Amino acid sequence: MNKNTRLFLTVIGILSIVAGVYSYFVKGSSGTGFSGIFIGIALIGAVYINFKRLDK
Repeated sequence: MNKNTRLFLTVIGILSIVAGVYSYFVKGSSGTGFSGIFIGIALIGAVYINFKRLDK
């Protein structure tokens, strides 16, 4: 995975976390908020786990 792809997926993950936090506090919908946060963390984690695995 090249550097631009990792950066793009990381930005999408961060935006998903921000949107989840916003949804949780503004709308009070915990299901939507937690799912957005979970998806963002999973996306960022997958990018960096894959990056570490390919680095070896």
